[in-house]
Amino acid sequence: MLAKLIAYWTNHLISHIPFFAVRHWWYRTFVGVQIGKDCAVFMGCFWYFYRPFGRNPQPMVMGNNCIVNRRCTLDGRGGLRFGNNVSISPEVSLITSNHLKDDPNFGVEDKPIVIEDYAWVGSRATVLPGVTIGRGAIVAAGSVVTKDVPAYAVVGGVPAKVIGERARDLRYTLNFQPWFE
Repeated sequence: MLAKLIAYWTNHLISHIPFFAVRHWWYRTFVGVQIGKDCAVFMGCFWYFYRPFGRNPQPMVMGNNCIVNRRCTLDGRGGLRFGNNVSISPEVSLITSNHLKDDPNFGVEDKPIVIEDYAWVGSRATVLPGVTIGRGAIVAAGSVVTKDVPAYAVVGGVPAKVIGERARDLRYTLNFQPWFE
């Protein structure tokens, strides 16, 4: 009962408070997300997790200087791991849990999503369970990523396929935290 109450508060109350410090404190304390230095999880994000207080079976970890923009779906049931300087655009869905189509009991399988340093996921993209997005890779807006993305690749489409390559000399630092967001 307490877990359901915390999930409700997380997604319907806390995620709409216009202060990073309050939301991040809640996500660290009650959801169990390890949030690195100078990260920004914007308003309206929806979290899935099995157990509160950091007792989720798989860790949810954000490196330093990550940005998760508005109204993203963050499914931590199978584990989420972001490197440093990861940019997640608005309305991205990171899905780590999946029903087994041939299971007579409609069972569930959880697999982690790993997004490595300097990766950028475009608006309304969907990343499915078990995917690793390599260092510096870009996922184009609206794409559905079903397989691992190589480092510095640019992928797009449904399902996502390599459509280009990104420069390898990335050295920027993401640090965007407006006063009220």
